Amino acid sequence: MEKGIHKKYLEEIIKGIEKNFSLFVKDQNPEDLHRMRVEVKKANSLLKLQVFAKPKSKVIHFFRPIRKIFKQAGLIREAKLNLENLESIQVQDEKIKQLLQTEVDRETKKYLFKARKLGNQLEKSGAITLKKMKTVPDKKVQAFCRFHLQVVSKNFKRKLYVNYLHESRKSLKLLIHIHEIMPDTSFEALQINWSYFDQLQEKIGTWHDFHRTAYWMKKNKANKISLKTIHSRLQEQLAEIKELKKDFEIKALDLNGIGASPE
Repeated sequence: MEKGIHKKYLEEIIKGIEKNFSLFVKDQNPEDLHRMRVEVKKANSLLKLQVFAKPKSKVIHFFRPIRKIFKQAGLIREAKLNLENLESIQVQDEKIKQLLQTEVDRETKKYLFKARKLGNQLEKSGAITLKKMKTVPDKKVQAFCRFHLQVVSKNFKRKLYVNYLHESRKSLKLLIHIHEIMPDTSFEALQINWSYFDQLQEKIGTWHDFHRTAYWMKKNKANKISLKTIHSRLQEQLAEIKELKKDFEIKALDLNGIGASPE
């Protein structure tokens, strides 16, 4: 592993965070906000790898201000997602839709009001975090992957596996992020079926988003027809996940096509 390579990876990711933050502040395009949050998640995954390899490392501590910016942006993102989810299942509750649009507008204004302060925090936190970043050997990368594979496998075997779906997805996304950031040579020994991972995390992610939307609807007294519609969609999504997670340990490994995910 080239010395300083992980610092270079992190540097590029932080540039992406700063770029998309600035674009959102300028144009309020929700896609820029989404891309910024994705880059923050990638950076956080790389930092978690660092801490896994060096448990005494404090690097993730210096990234916390950026995580706070991520969470504040999440208030806008979640309200927008809730609105999109209602549209996708053709919910006709206009009162609920208007509440959500008001929430999007309110949280966006609050974010923009603090933009300069947030931008300064982003720049400072990114610079300090970069200084603390160290290179992780491939053996540690592979151990990190095996650990999270075991976490997901254990969770899927639980009787109440639904309660652990979000945590399982976090582990899958960690691995996908690391794979996207680093060269394939770091993962060759593992023979992971990445397309299956992506399909599975996408299904769980969609279910989780709708689950959050249903919770918001109930909290804000959506009508019974709307609640019934979204609960029906949630059950369909869980059925798809249950089928897809079957034989996870076999599907997770791409052994010359043996572990290939179903079409």
